[in-house]
Amino acid sequence: MKEERREKRATAIEQLKGQRLKIKATSTTKATRSSKSLEDEIAEIDWKIQTEPHSLEEEKKLVNQVKALEIQLQAHKKIELVKGKIYGLDTEAQTLKEEIKTDSDKILELAEQSQKFHEKMIEGLEKAKTLKMEADENHRKYVENREKAKACHIKFVEKLEQVKALRAAIRQKEEEEKSRQQADLKRKVEDEALEKLKQGKKMSFDEFKILAEQGKI
Repeated sequence: MKEERREKRATAIEQLKGQRLKIKATSTTKATRSSKSLEDEIAEIDWKIQTEPHSLEEEKKLVNQVKALEIQLQAHKKIELVKGKIYGLDTEAQTLKEEIKTDSDKILELAEQSQKFHEKMIEGLEKAKTLKMEADENHRKYVENREKAKACHIKFVEKLEQVKALRAAIRQKEEEEKSRQQADLKRKVEDEALEKLKQGKKMSFDEFKILAEQGKI
């Protein structure tokens, strides 16, 4: 848009130069009088030609004056027309100049906004970089702790199996010891019962039962 306006303004300026050259070329006729005064004089001479008697020589002279005045009038009108075009082109060039300035101001404003946005973006990228580093560190610690927890869990399972094995061994020993004690007690009761039997002493029901189970009564 800005370049298009620059091209239009350059074109308008070139046209303006061309029109000014036309004025310079046209002004060689020295049409310094106003259109109104020229038109009035032409009308006055025409009136004289039409209303007053003149010799052929005088009439020819008056006609030549009218022709000369008409040439000046045409030149004057051409100059006025060119001046009008110049004014229009000058106005257009000025308008385009102001629009270009407005565009330049907008571009400058956008450039400043872009710079601020760029600075904010850089700041955001730095923050994101820091956050990523923190996230990576936290993830590393998480993985490290997870591995430690996994190792601890494995050790716990191993210890738990060891405890289970020890408990089973203790239970077995306890059962064996209980069986041994019961067997010892049973033998002791049996021996005491046999001794009482030999001596003819009275036995308890349990002593009698044990000897009966052994087939010794």
